[in-house]
Amino acid sequence: KIPEKAKAAFNEFKVETIDGVRVTFDHGWGLVRASNTQPVLVLRFEATSQKYLDEYQSLVLKRIEDIKTSL
Repeated sequence: KIPEKAKAAFNEFKVETIDGVRVTFDHGWGLVRASNTQPVLVLRFEATSQKYLDEYQSLVLKRIEDIKTSL
């Protein structure tokens, strides 16, 4: 359910839903998807600098925690 709700949680960004929820930021991206082999979420990030990477990871993790709390 978390990946389904993640799309709406990032509506101020460009979001693609092929193979999970990929959020495009100004200087990188983050991906949230359910694992195909385990009952876990897979998170991936890429950014042009460590500063942006940390910022994007923090933002995505905070919103995922908010989604988990709401379930």
